[in-house]
Amino acid sequence: MSIFAGLNTAVTGLNSAQVGVNTTSHNISNAENKNYTRQRVAQETNQPAKIGNSLMGTGTSVASITRVHSEFVYTRYQQSSERAAYSGTLEQNLEEVSSFFPDMEGVGIKNDMEAYFRSWSSLAQDPSSVAQKEILAASADNLVVGVNGAYQKLDQLHNHLNDELKANIDEVNRIIKDIANITGDIIRMEGDGSTANDLRDKRDGLETTLSRLIGAEFVHGNISESGDTPSTIEAQGIYSAMIGGVALVSGSTYHELTLDNSDSKDAFYTIKYRNQDKTFVDMSQVIDKGQVGAILELRGDRFDENKNPVNGLIPDFKERLDMFARGLIQHTNSIYAESASPSMKSNSLGDIKASDNLIEKLGVNEGSFNIVIYDKDGKEVGKRIINIEPDTTFNAPLDEQSLIKQLQRVYDDNGDNSLLNDFASQFNVYTSNDKLVIEQKNTALGYTFGVEDNGTNFAGSIGLNRFFDGTGAGNITVNRDALNNPHKIRSHKAPVDGDNGVADGMVRLQSEQWRFNSDRFGDVNDTIMGVYNELSVDISSKTEAINLRKETIDVQFNAIEDQLQKISKVSIDTELVNLMKYQTAYSASGKVITTLDRMIDTLLGMKQ
Repeated sequence: MSIFAGLNTAVTGLNSAQVGVNTTSHNISNAENKNYTRQRVAQETNQPAKIGNSLMGTGTSVASITRVHSEFVYTRYQQSSERAAYSGTLEQNLEEVSSFFPDMEGVGIKNDMEAYFRSWSSLAQDPSSVAQKEILAASADNLVVGVNGAYQKLDQLHNHLNDELKANIDEVNRIIKDIANITGDIIRMEGDGSTANDLRDKRDGLETTLSRLIGAEFVHGNISESGDTPSTIEAQGIYSAMIGGVALVSGSTYHELTLDNSDSKDAFYTIKYRNQDKTFVDMSQVIDKGQVGAILELRGDRFDENKNPVNGLIPDFKERLDMFARGLIQHTNSIYAESASPSMKSNSLGDIKASDNLIEKLGVNEGSFNIVIYDKDGKEVGKRIINIEPDTTFNAPLDEQSLIKQLQRVYDDNGDNSLLNDFASQFNVYTSNDKLVIEQKNTALGYTFGVEDNGTNFAGSIGLNRFFDGTGAGNITVNRDALNNPHKIRSHKAPVDGDNGVADGMVRLQSEQWRFNSDRFGDVNDTIMGVYNELSVDISSKTEAINLRKETIDVQFNAIEDQLQKISKVSIDTELVNLMKYQTAYSASGKVITTLDRMIDTLLGMKQ
């Protein structure tokens, strides 16, 4: 074997050491790159040369530069990242919801409600006090401002979640496009058997982000072992990114998700996937992981035939707050309608028709209510009983027991054989601008009336003689006349000095059970305070539960991340040791070359 063959052998050592130094430099340069996987140089012995009966080594060559990567651990890391994103999104938003309902001592809706009922209690003790009425008006206004504020914040959060959903799906579409493009580059670059390490790192980073967003799963085709630990594997072959069995990426092609807001009256988005036959798959009920899955759990992912959300934590909270406020409005107004008044006018009854069923159209309950008539001295002189049956209509021509006919019928209410002091002889009943109006026929006679309910919630449902205006948490207000002129607030039932019947009834409203209606939750029998407390406790318990769950998930995530760091991430100390190793190898190979050069000089000197 010639000296020049020895030189070639030494050069292979120089080249291999140089590749090692370059790879180490690459590792150190990317030490702070969170998506980078450290690389290592794998060397192999060159084919030996035959010298007589012996084989002489011919040096070394670089077999490959591979990532130190465990697909098993990295998959666990992606799954843990998805769970952390899901629980983190829930925690962040539920913590924000909890801040809308502080309910600490001296703060919140519960405190405002207690102050409101204390004001009624004080007024019941001194029913003619203008000062107490002013306090009542102020406390009632504080209560409705608190309810309005909480509902508006819930509504804003609801809309924000929808906007966030759109932004996340736009990000998903960008990522799957990038993944498909990178996969195409990987396929082209690895056609000669090499490994596109940096492109695979970049794709892994995009995969992790996609997993955090929607909990996607990834199929890497054929799996082969590589790396410097038994659990390290390198994925090669066919590639897919999937969610719920639907391939978003297949090789170098991708299929974007689309957003459609036509299913919701609030323009909330539904996530859809378009098949090759141009039909659409609703993905909103498929994606239940990651940040988007948490957003859908909070916002809701299904809508009914009226385009209202039928699930979701935020819609649930809004509906329960709305149910509380609606019950507060109706039951307060039902009691307030007992106070004697010369006239009453309802809220708008909408497009009500004469043939409409009263229970179905107005939401009243089966039962009865009394119209109590008082003379100018405040003495009760009559009482008309109005019955609400399952088939009672508003004013159907053939229905003799319709609401209007019962109110307008002339007959002896009090059995005194006189029609002069009966309800229909003293009051007109008619509709005007879609509102039910009851008013005195002759103001000079001084007759007044009140509405006593026996379970129908009639006055409260249609808003006769209102203390609160509005239909729910979003628009509840104190009646303008009561707020601007507190002295007009009526604490009496019968129009006589010292009567506190209405104020006393309002105090009982706090502790008595009432029926609350909700399309989502059905009929609920509870106290006013009980309905609100159930909402507040539910929000607190859900927030506490997700906090505990997130703590557990974070511990698991940190453990898996630490395991991944130990396998794949760059250690500066280790790389410096490798750098010295390759530097020593490079110097040694250089020393061999220097020695051989001197040997050549010796040979040339001998010839001279």
